[in-house]
Amino acid sequence: MVKISLRGKCNNIRLNPTNGEPARCEVGIELDHNVPLTYHLYDIRLFVPTEFANLLEIGLPIIVTLEQEAS
Repeated sequence: MVKISLRGKCNNIRLNPTNGEPARCEVGIELDHNVPLTYHLYDIRLFVPTEFANLLEIGLPIIVTLEQEAS
């Protein structure tokens, strides 16, 4: 089993109707790190149902956990 937890802050939440799922939002997350950014302001983009995106707030800390189990 692998588990990765990433800390950062939410810096973008927007409805994304162009992905064919109008009930989805794109959430941009800038990860905490100490290297200068030479790319986009976000490190991760997630597409989540609108009801989950409504629970988040831009500028507040966020933790993303990725988990994978061996089958």
